[in-house]
Amino acid sequence: MRLPKFLNLRSIRLQLLVAYVIALLLAAVAAGLMFFILFVWRAEGPVRKGLPLQAEWIADAIVYDASGRPLRLDQQRNSPWIYASIPDDLKYAVLDSAGTVLFSSENTRKAFVPPGLTFFQLPPLVRLQMAGIPMDLMTFSVRKGEAIHYIQVARSERLHLLIRNAIGWPMLKTAILVGVACLLLFVAVVYITLHCSLQTLDEASEAAARIAPANLSTRLDTSNLPSEVAPLVEAFNKALDRLERGYRIQQEFLAGAAHELKTPLALIRAQIELNGAADRTSLLSDVDMMARQVHQLLHLAEVSETHNYKFEPVSLAEVASEVTGYLVRLADLHQVSLQLQNRMADDYLVSADRSAVFIMLKNLIENAIRHAGAGGTVTVALDEAEVYVEDGGAGIAEADFPKLFARFWRGPERRDDGAGLGLAICHQIAVTHGWTIDARNALPGARFTLHLVQNHESGKSAVIDGAAL
Repeated sequence: MRLPKFLNLRSIRLQLLVAYVIALLLAAVAAGLMFFILFVWRAEGPVRKGLPLQAEWIADAIVYDASGRPLRLDQQRNSPWIYASIPDDLKYAVLDSAGTVLFSSENTRKAFVPPGLTFFQLPPLVRLQMAGIPMDLMTFSVRKGEAIHYIQVARSERLHLLIRNAIGWPMLKTAILVGVACLLLFVAVVYITLHCSLQTLDEASEAAARIAPANLSTRLDTSNLPSEVAPLVEAFNKALDRLERGYRIQQEFLAGAAHELKTPLALIRAQIELNGAADRTSLLSDVDMMARQVHQLLHLAEVSETHNYKFEPVSLAEVASEVTGYLVRLADLHQVSLQLQNRMADDYLVSADRSAVFIMLKNLIENAIRHAGAGGTVTVALDEAEVYVEDGGAGIAEADFPKLFARFWRGPERRDDGAGLGLAICHQIAVTHGWTIDARNALPGARFTLHLVQNHESGKSAVIDGAAL
């Protein structure tokens, strides 16, 4: 059984809600535990917190004379009725530097001192009996200018118990109930907020699920998405752009390949059906043309995939020498002279796929041989900035320059039975290597130039990963 989206453990709603609830619970538990420790569990906690506060109230209400000697409490700033209402449970006394009582809630001149101790022997906190009632007593020293005086404050244990039982526990229980109610309200508000915020993401997910090859042009709307999610959806839309472009190219490629293979197949079939006889030479010619086209199609498919490349330090001079040696018989057949001009250093290397570079130079030189004309010369020149192949033919018509590297394009006066993929293959290999390739008329003939862009190294070096280029 499939769980609801909200109950999915990988749901961002559930994760955020659980994180918020846990944080709120931890804060509530910490606050409750602190309250419990200070006011309920430890008996001396309220004493150590309450008595200093009580002493501060008294110190703030003391009226001094010109010499800094305490005279009395300011009735407007103190609450003497508290001490008058529960004199047996709350007491105070103000003493001079000699330990003599100046005024107190008891109207006595004696300091609060347990039996067996003097005033100056008192510890910071002491428990004693006053009129048979257990009391907690604290003594504080106060400096006023150069003079020093003391404040004693006392509170009964039963008052502490009253505060704990009548105020502490009820406050703790009330805080727990209020905390639970706030937690439920918080959960509801957070859930509604997350649901509304992520509703647009759900809609985008449903729209993405409906995208198929038939509607690759569809894009996800990012106008109402949260700002944190919008970049992800925008990146997805850009990926769809690349996917659609690649899909269209593949469709055009398949259509072009089918069209190119359809004609020779029709010719072969017609020759076979023509009275049951066939011209063997014509059939072999058509088969050779189809084989060449299929071979070029395979080459183009291979060089279009980056993962098929193996980048390593390669000497372009060595590869060019191998290619010219390989094509010398084709040049002789067309009565064309091949010239290799190498101006590269012996240790000059480029990071490249050797077999791909071989195919690229082979296509460029072979194309130049077929257009040079009988008695012409094909020049292959290399230096550390560029490689160019130049023929001495008739050149390229201005209207044909934009079409040179298009797939399946062949000139109106083509001199061979190729598939029109050779230059497209060269362009794809150059792009994958980070190079650029262009063509221009050299008068006479045409020149194809391969520009090596920031992709070279000298001497022996490590193999460079092609995926990083």
